[in-house]
Amino acid sequence: MPPEDPMTDVGQADDGDGTPDKDRLIEELREAVRARDEFVSIAAHELRNPMTPILMQVHNLVTAAKDPRRCRPEVLAPRLELLEYAVRDFVRRSTTLLDVSRIAAGNIRIEPSEVDLSRVVREVVDRAEPAARMARSRVDPDLQEGIVGMWDRLAVEQVVENLLSNALKFGAGRPVTLTLRADSRVAQLTVRDQGIGISEEDRARIFQRFERAVARREHGGFGVGLWLVNQLVVAMGGAISIESAPGKGATFVVTLPLEAEGTGA
Repeated sequence: MPPEDPMTDVGQADDGDGTPDKDRLIEELREAVRARDEFVSIAAHELRNPMTPILMQVHNLVTAAKDPRRCRPEVLAPRLELLEYAVRDFVRRSTTLLDVSRIAAGNIRIEPSEVDLSRVVREVVDRAEPAARMARSRVDPDLQEGIVGMWDRLAVEQVVENLLSNALKFGAGRPVTLTLRADSRVAQLTVRDQGIGISEEDRARIFQRFERAVARREHGGFGVGLWLVNQLVVAMGGAISIESAPGKGATFVVTLPLEAEGTGA
């Protein structure tokens, strides 16, 4: 399902004499329908893509299991790891679709509880190890330990996962650095890549829904990851910023208050 009905947010334009500008309204509706159809097309493509490596790895594992000479831990373990990565990728994409629909409908809910942010970030980094190898990149975490605050754990995980996934995707195979620091009021997570970078024009719209700094044919995805990150960060009372330039990589900085501010809707 697309995240919103084509009728949503269609402006009530007026030509100045009280008569609605029908041509403008019709064009807005057509544009909304085009956006919906494009989203459905992208969603189908992005959900189908991970199934190919999943099926391939399952086939390889079944073949190896039938051959006593190949049914050995050193043969099976790497393939199981690739299968796990592909399944996690599929789950992440499916979760993104559900989150976009839910948040676009105004159903974002933040449930603060005591969260060890240092542990959450480290767990996300550990889970991303197969993805980093696939991207021929390295993840260098520099994490202050014992940073605890009142946040929504799932939302925090999604923020870190999306930013790290984004850095690996556009990092051109170079190292990605995650830095986590805190003072008495806020925690700050910095995710830096050394990849293709983002122009000033693209930086102005990168947090909008269905926007991206590169063509989808070059890098897959829904174009909603950073929009989702921004929505979740703001809902927890925080802020996100970006510093980047073409060819110079990108640095995303997330600042979250240690005490819960966002209560959701």
